[in-house]
Amino acid sequence: MESFSDQLLQQHQTLWQAMQQHPFVLDIERNQLPENVFNRYLVFEGNFVATAINIFALAVSKAPDIRQQRWLIGVLNALVDTQIAWFEQVLAQRNINPNDYPDDLPGVNAFRDGMFKVAQQGSFAEIITLMFGAEWMYYHWCARVSSQPIADSDIRRWVDMHAEDEFYQQALWLKGELDACAQTLSAEEKSRLSVLYGQVLQWEVDFHNAAYPSSGA
Repeated sequence: MESFSDQLLQQHQTLWQAMQQHPFVLDIERNQLPENVFNRYLVFEGNFVATAINIFALAVSKAPDIRQQRWLIGVLNALVDTQIAWFEQVLAQRNINPNDYPDDLPGVNAFRDGMFKVAQQGSFAEIITLMFGAEWMYYHWCARVSSQPIADSDIRRWVDMHAEDEFYQQALWLKGELDACAQTLSAEEKSRLSVLYGQVLQWEVDFHNAAYPSSGA
């Protein structure tokens, strides 16, 4: 029997493919991502990591038992100790001044504020849906792109970080938790999670559009 998470993937294939074939992804795959696009993206994504820390902290507070809390605290540690440090280092190495790339854009705001609002007001299952939507999608395009030559060492490292087994195991854990949550939910609740999952994919598409200066996203 098809799992709930797999049903979501089938229900939202159009948006899934829109992200898998996004110009940002294809430009990396073809080794032609403009430097200014990646620099803008680094600022936007680095700022979002701070929001992700808050989202996972809310997940810890809403988790049903210590097993989930233990895993989520490990995720928080990785975000604080590894990802934030990486962004600080790479922005310095590339001489990027975040003030040169203001992120007060509709695509950035919708993703950041939408994700955080759901985490604040929603259930544990909704937070898991958020992060499964983002991380399962990210793993898949990065795993595909990682087999291609990438000249920019920072882009290469960013892709590899999301194609490595550690990140895959995290995305897989979210997938399993979502399926476990779904077993206790009504058809109406599952339908709401499906709508939310589609919204996350759309937010991701719009967020990555915003990395292109001419997009206006």
